[in-house]
Amino acid sequence: MADNITEENLHTPLEHQPEKTSEQITPAENTEAFDPIQETKNMEVHHHAHNPAAPPHKKSWKSYFWEFLMLFLAVFCGFLAEYRLEHKIEKDRAKVYAANLYLELKKDTAGINKTIQDIKILTGKLDSFCLLATEKESRKITNGMLYYYASYTTLISLYASENTAIEQLKGSGNLRLMGNTISQLINVYEKKLNGLEDDYRLTQLEFAKIEELYFKLFDSYAIQILARQGIAQVRDSLNSMPYIRDSVFKMNPPLINKDPALLKEFIGWLDFVSQIYRHHHAVNFLLPLKNIAIELIEALKKEYHLK
Repeated sequence: MADNITEENLHTPLEHQPEKTSEQITPAENTEAFDPIQETKNMEVHHHAHNPAAPPHKKSWKSYFWEFLMLFLAVFCGFLAEYRLEHKIEKDRAKVYAANLYLELKKDTAGINKTIQDIKILTGKLDSFCLLATEKESRKITNGMLYYYASYTTLISLYASENTAIEQLKGSGNLRLMGNTISQLINVYEKKLNGLEDDYRLTQLEFAKIEELYFKLFDSYAIQILARQGIAQVRDSLNSMPYIRDSVFKMNPPLINKDPALLKEFIGWLDFVSQIYRHHHAVNFLLPLKNIAIELIEALKKEYHLK
């Protein structure tokens, strides 16, 4: 019977099907009430699409001014930061150069003082030889005395500066970092050093001539014997052991050449070199060089607070 009911319902037209009651109608889920005011607000937040055919919006001059000002300030602040960093780096670099130069100048002044002292001793010994060799016939002058004083001709020393810091400053182009006053003093100091080196080169011929005459007059073998007797100790100690010197004076080693003309020529060259050392090198170069170095040291101490 159930099958019959179902089949009948299937063949029943729609208009003859019974209507559903209100209780049988299922309401739709998530349905909201229509609010015209809210819909108006939602429509207001939507913007119309830009129309390319519309004329462009013109900015006022104030807008352009503020944009330019902000861009300018950004670039300017970046430039200031970079300049400050570069200035700090250069200042630190200059302080390192100043410290190195300061130490080298202190060594230079000590070296100059020693060279000036050595020149005084050396020229005094050479003058003594010239005097004794000239009066050898009229006074009881032994050959040991002549050997002793003539040996100082082989002790001629030249001053050499510790100027590596100046070379680094000039070679790297960083001399400008030291300021005008210190840079000028460095230039004066270097110029004086170059003048002294040029003068040394010019006197190399005189030194070579003196050595040539020295070994023509004095026996190198006898010199070695005297050195074993203490002549080298006397020279190194600057006459701190006069009893050894006196023992050398009593010796009478022979000269290789007894030609008075050759001895006189040797005396003339020694006197010439002694004058060069005493007046030219010391007075014209070493003393001014020392004064410039002291002035430069004081300037570095004041500028970079060095001790």
